[in-house]
Amino acid sequence: MDVNAINNNTLSNLNTSSLQLEKTSSKYKINDSEKEALNLNINNYNKQRDELSLNVQSLNDGIAISKIAQNGIEKQQEFLKNVQNKLENTNNLENKNDIKQSINEDLRNFNQTAYETKYKNESLLANDFYDDKTTIDINTSSENFTMSKPNTTNFANDIFETINNSDLNNNENLNNALNKVSSSSSQLDSISNQFSQFSKQLEEKALENIKEQNNLYNENKMNKNKDFGRESTDFSKSNVNANAGYLAASQANIVQEQSVRLLS
Repeated sequence: MDVNAINNNTLSNLNTSSLQLEKTSSKYKINDSEKEALNLNINNYNKQRDELSLNVQSLNDGIAISKIAQNGIEKQQEFLKNVQNKLENTNNLENKNDIKQSINEDLRNFNQTAYETKYKNESLLANDFYDDKTTIDINTSSENFTMSKPNTTNFANDIFETINNSDLNNNENLNNALNKVSSSSSQLDSISNQFSQFSKQLEEKALENIKEQNNLYNENKMNKNKDFGRESTDFSKSNVNANAGYLAASQANIVQEQSVRLLS
């Protein structure tokens, strides 16, 4: 038998069988690669999307808390303004202490507003005896925001003590009461500003998260337009061609060894 024929047949069989195996293996690898890439992309997108959505929801809660608290403080300021006006217009009263009952009604409304100012059943302007939480906390995946919870009922209680334990016919006592009201109003303004700054921080962070959501959506949209199967096929074809070259070289060495054995 011709040695060259043996070598040619052997080389042809090796090439055919090896390439068929390589193509079959590559086909499965392409499908697996395509599925893996798609699944990974979808899982990452869903995870990031859910995380950003929770962040925005939490930040929106904080913004709502700030607005509700500021509205409550605005109502409280109206009651303090009523008290101030009543104290300033006592000159025509024979007994200035007669104004106390009306002032106490404003102070009760002040405290009622404090206890009624809530978000999801959480008091924002008053601390109950059984309320251990002294801060307002807004948490996101990347950053936490905290501010102290005010207890504005203390202002009404202090004003009540100052007015009802004093003789308002005494000008010094009357002035002390007016100063207490003015001081309480200033502190309320400060608390309102704190809520305003708190809300501003949350709004800025919310805008960042919304921007990230938009970028994530656009990126996911681009990924959907990609043909992962074609890209995987092109990559695998390159590997098949490269491996075929290595296979041919290996087969040449095998045939050469067989030829040597036959001739020796």
